[in-house]
Amino acid sequence: MHKLDENDPNVMLIGSSRMFYNGLLGNSCRVRQLGSYTIYVAQSGPFCLSVEDGPWQRLAIAAVPPYARHRISAMTDTITTICIEPETVSENQLAALSAMMDRRATTDALIRRVQQAKRHIASAQDCTHFTTQDFDSLFLNMVLEERQIDERIDRTLHQFRTKADDHNLSAETCARSSDLSTSRFLHLFRDQTGQRFRSYRMWKRARRFMDYTNRECNLTFLALDLGYPDSTHFSHSIRRIYGLKPRSLLEGSRNLTIFPGENHRGAVQ
Repeated sequence: MHKLDENDPNVMLIGSSRMFYNGLLGNSCRVRQLGSYTIYVAQSGPFCLSVEDGPWQRLAIAAVPPYARHRISAMTDTITTICIEPETVSENQLAALSAMMDRRATTDALIRRVQQAKRHIASAQDCTHFTTQDFDSLFLNMVLEERQIDERIDRTLHQFRTKADDHNLSAETCARSSDLSTSRFLHLFRDQTGQRFRSYRMWKRARRFMDYTNRECNLTFLALDLGYPDSTHFSHSIRRIYGLKPRSLLEGSRNLTIFPGENHRGAVQ
């Protein structure tokens, strides 16, 4: 493994419920729509952010709610990103995190914490098998409160966390395994997770793509492996979510070091 830069390591930590990415942003200002609760931290100078076509703001740190359409531009083509899967954290905890972003003292402390975490990652050299609690403590200096989920929906979430693909995880299949009608399942899924099932599955597919970003890949085969019907649909979906084409992400991540979390079922070896 190549040596990591102490202040800005080109690195990603990815687990089933958390992701930290310090790397390529791209300055196209294209719309992004991540399914995670996303915290952006500036690397060098402030970045500019527009959420849901609102006014551009010049910021050093910001939080974007799940599935919110936004555009981001930075002085460099890199960004520090923390992604938290919203179905794993209580609604009160997410609200508290958002409230923190309105207080200068807490945001300054969080920026310092993230900078310290990057130096720790660079010096540790191997951060594999991290737990959710490890992640939260390292980047947020707290352990986030878990969301309590109905066991029928939790079984579906577990399948998405543990299966290498979701080809057969349709709403109808998940409803049958939960002994619910499809309409009741979809209603309960949204009530329990705060997300539409279709949006959730689309985000999880795109998120799994990140496991492959530092590999040499045939994009057509990769699209099919991830469950997309074809490469065109794959490219459109990735671009819609990350604001970058799949090939651009691969080309910009050749020197990216990826550390998988504990029990993470991804492509990382």
